[in-house]
Amino acid sequence: MENKIKQRFVNKLSETKGQEFKGLNWHINFGFLVEKILFARTLSAILRSGINIADALRIIEAQSLGGFKNIIKNIRLNIESGQTLANSLKKYPKYFNLVYIGVVNVGEKSGHLADCLDYVAEQQEKDLELSRKVQSASFYPSIVFVLLLALAALLAFWILPQLIVIFSSFNMPLPWSTKLLLWAADVIRDHGLLILAIIIAVLIFLNIFLRTKLIKPFWQAILMSIPIFGELMIKINLARFCRILGILIKSGIGFNDSINITIESLGNEIYKIQLKKIKEKVLGGLSLGEALQQIGRNDLFPQLVSQMISVGERTGNLEKNLLYLADFYEKEVDNISKNLSSVLEPVLLVLIGFIVVIVGVAIISPIYEFIATLSRSI
Repeated sequence: MENKIKQRFVNKLSETKGQEFKGLNWHINFGFLVEKILFARTLSAILRSGINIADALRIIEAQSLGGFKNIIKNIRLNIESGQTLANSLKKYPKYFNLVYIGVVNVGEKSGHLADCLDYVAEQQEKDLELSRKVQSASFYPSIVFVLLLALAALLAFWILPQLIVIFSSFNMPLPWSTKLLLWAADVIRDHGLLILAIIIAVLIFLNIFLRTKLIKPFWQAILMSIPIFGELMIKINLARFCRILGILIKSGIGFNDSINITIESLGNEIYKIQLKKIKEKVLGGLSLGEALQQIGRNDLFPQLVSQMISVGERTGNLEKNLLYLADFYEKEVDNISKNLSSVLEPVLLVLIGFIVVIVGVAIISPIYEFIATLSRSI
C-alpha cells in the first residue's frame, strides 16, 4: 500500500509542469554549471524523502529542458540497467568533473549519497561564485575599452573624413597627426576584414600556444608576477585548493585520492607542480602542514595556510580549517575584485586621455590651419 502511494506521488511529480512545481523549475537555461548545482541539490532533496534514485531521476528529467534533459535520461537508463550513479556520471566528463564524480562515488559506497550531493553542490556553488567575481572584475575595463574603440572609429570614419573634404577644397596642408589618423582609417576601411581575420588567427594561435604544457607554467608565472593581478590569481587558486580538498575530505575520501583529485582540478600549472612535490613529502611521512612549510613557497602557500592546516591535523578538524581558509580567501578575492575597478580607473583615464589627445590634435590642428588660411586671405 505504501509503495503504491509513493508511486502515485512520483507519477504526479513527473507530470507536474515547471511553473506549477517551483522547487524543480528548470525551464530557465542558466547553463550547465548552474544546472549541475540544481541537479545535485534537487536529487539530494528527493532522495531524503525516501524515493529511490531511478524515480528521483525521472522526476528531474521531466522538469528539465535542452541538452541536460537528455543527459539525465541517459543517466537514469544506466541506473535502471544496474550501473552506479558515479559510473554513469563518468560518461560525461565535460559536465561532471573529478570532484563531482569522486564525492558521489563515496556517497554511494557509504550510504550517505544525499549528504555527499549537498557537499558537491556547495563546492560547485562556491566555484561558480568565484568565477563570477573574476568576470565582474574584468567587466568594467572591458566595457571602457570597447566604448573607447567605438569612439575612435566614429571620429576616424565619420567626423574626420567630412572635415577633410572641406580642408581639401582649400588646398590646405594637413598636419602629420591628421595624416596618420586618415591613413589608419583608410587601411582599416580597405583591409579591415583581412586585419580582423589575422587578429583572430593570432589570438587562436596564442590561446593554443599558451595552453601547451611546456609554455603554460612560464606564462602563468609571468601573470602571477604582475601586481594586483598576480595576487588575485594566487588567492583564487588558494580558495579553490582549500575548498576542493576540504569538501573531498569532508565527504570521506582518503587523503591520497583527495589530493590527487585536487591537483587535477586546479587549472594553474604552478600550483599543480608544487602540490605534486607536497604530495611526495606527505607520502614520505610528513603531515600536510609540515610539507607545506618545507616547500618554502610562502608566495604560493602563506604561513596562515600551513599553520591552519597543521592545527587542523592535530585537532582532527582538517576539513573544517580548510573550508574556513576557503571562505577567507574567497572574501579576499571579493575585496580585490571590488577594488580592482578603482585601481584600474586611473590607468584607463590616462589611456583614454592619450587617445583623446591624439584624435583631438588630428581634428583640431587642421581647423586652426583652416582658420589661419581664411584670416590671411581676408
